[in-house]
This record gives sequence, C-alpha cells and structure tokens, in this order.
Amino acid sequence: MGAMTLALPILDPGPQRPSYAQGPRDLGSVRLMRLSVTDRCNLRCVYCMPEDGVTFYDRKDLLSAGQIIEVAKAARSIGVSHFKVTGGEPTVRGDLVQIVEGLKALGPDDLSMTTNGLLLPRLAKPLKRAGLDRLTISWDSMRPGVFDQLTGGRGHSLDDLRRGIQAAEDAGFTKLKFNVVVIGGMNDGEVADFARLTLDRPWTVRFIEYMPLGESKLLIDGLDTANLYTVDSARVAKRIERELGPLLPVDRFDEPGVGPADVYSLSGALGRVGFISAMSRPFCETCNRLRLTATGALRACLFDGGEVDTLPVLNDPTPDTKRIVQLMARCVAEKPDTHSSRGNRAMNQLGG
Repeated sequence: MGAMTLALPILDPGPQRPSYAQGPRDLGSVRLMRLSVTDRCNLRCVYCMPEDGVTFYDRKDLLSAGQIIEVAKAARSIGVSHFKVTGGEPTVRGDLVQIVEGLKALGPDDLSMTTNGLLLPRLAKPLKRAGLDRLTISWDSMRPGVFDQLTGGRGHSLDDLRRGIQAAEDAGFTKLKFNVVVIGGMNDGEVADFARLTLDRPWTVRFIEYMPLGESKLLIDGLDTANLYTVDSARVAKRIERELGPLLPVDRFDEPGVGPADVYSLSGALGRVGFISAMSRPFCETCNRLRLTATGALRACLFDGGEVDTLPVLNDPTPDTKRIVQLMARCVAEKPDTHSSRGNRAMNQLGG
C-alpha cells in the first residue's frame, strides 16, 4: 500500500477547538454529564483496578435514584443536553431501569450508557423500553485468552460479551459504539481486526489510549506504564491504514453524542473508527463535561480535577436546584488547564 495521505487532527500542531466542544471553565460550555450509579463491577480489568480488587462503597453510601435525578434536573436547567450513565458497571445496580426512566423524563437530546455488556441479555430490552437511546460497550480483545487476561478472569467469557452484543442489537440498539482500550503488548495487535468490524456493520469502534489512573494492576506492577502500555493514537491509525486503507474524516456533527473522539471511516464502510487521545493529545481546552460520582461528588476532570460534594444539598428534604447549579459552577471553575500524567482516583470510582 502507498504512503499515507491522511493527516490526523490528533497529530496537527497547535490547539484544537472544534465547534461542537467548547470549554472549559463556565457552565455554558457543559453539554454532557456523566452519571456514575455505582462503583461496583463484575470484572477486574487490569487498567481499572488492582489485581485483588478494591474496597467498594457500602450501598447505603451511594446516591439514591431520586438524588441522581435531582442532579440531572439541575444540569438540564442550565442547558446540559446529553447524559451518559456509567459505573463501575451500571448494570449491576438493581434500580438501573428506574434511573434511566427518570433521566429520560427530563427530555435530554441524548441518553446513553457505557457498559461491559455482560448483563445485557437480561437488561437490553427493559433499558430500551425505559428510554435509553444508545449503548457504548467495552470490548478490549477478540482473543479469549487476552480477554481473560485484560478483564481479570472473573468467570465471564468472551462468549458472554458476544451474547450481550447480540441482545443489544435484538433490543434495537443498532448503531452500537465499542470502546477498545489499547494496551501495548496485550491487545495492540488487534486494532485492524477491530476496525474491520466497521466495514459491514453500522458500529463505531473507538480506540482509547491507556490512561494511568488510581492503583490499577498495570501501575502496581511498578512498571513504566507510559512507555510500556500507552500506544498513541497516531500509531494505531497507521496500523489500521496499512491493512485496511485510508481513514477518511467524518463530519463530527454527523456522529451521535458530544464526546472527545476524532472520528473517521474506512472507504465504503457502514461504520466508523474513532480515536480518544487523552495522553498524546490532551483535549482539556475543549472539555464539555462534568462527572457525578456514585457517592455524590461533582468531578471536574477524570485525572485530577477538583471535587465538590453535593450531599449537603441533596440530603435536604427538598433539594434546591439553584444550589446544585452553584456547586456545578464551582466545580467547572476547577478544571485544570491540562490534566496530569496520572489520575488520582480509580476509574471505577469516577465512571470514566
């Protein structure tokens, strides 16, 4: 194949300010709120948790469904138009369907959820009926042995994930998104195989640079994770193009959601390929999101943004929307210019 002709935006010098993502330090720039409903998970992925797991919060310390909806209602009052339900693994929470129903009633433009997909055979149809618009499914390897290695071997198999994907499609979630955390020496040899899935399916496969967060297994091994495990998006793109041909830019306004991915398609493909380049190409200046943790903290940044506690307001018998908005403004003001090289909290505690 000839030399590449595509210059990925992630490689371009100078700041990127796409019109769909403003930011970052005023409430007017916030378009998406990620709502973590639990810190629990039925996997122990090596880039997320220590090998022997973590101590989870007591369930009584998690926000109630009503409290989550109160924060979302305040977000809607200032124009937040997109909600993403996250975890841990959100499907392990028993009242998830009720939470989705409550969020849908607020009338967002887009209501989505990130999941490992394992419990979708039971939940996909109820979630669709409750009003969930889209699903993003984590899928880090197509090889059973590597899948087990990456997910911690918790008794769930690659076949379980495939059954979840099929259940999602059967329920009507047709334009699925898949997140692939690319880890050097583990699954980086599979990137072209994942991109190939988009040729005849209306799926978006997004390749995410490994991010050192908390005390994950990859960090407590004492290894230099930045050099060993982080594969920058430019290298991933080159591998895909070598095998499958040029990646063609996609109009970002044609892509559902308001996430940070740079999106492309292969020639003639039904689906799309995306790159999330938090390490090689931080997108802090275009950040358009806030996070709510499962215990009620507003979080300004996945890596090291300030946290603002909402519980003093949410624990009032009649929570005040204006006070919640004030807390959001305080949180947004603490967004860093550029995030640090390592996050100070585990991924499962923040919802990604």
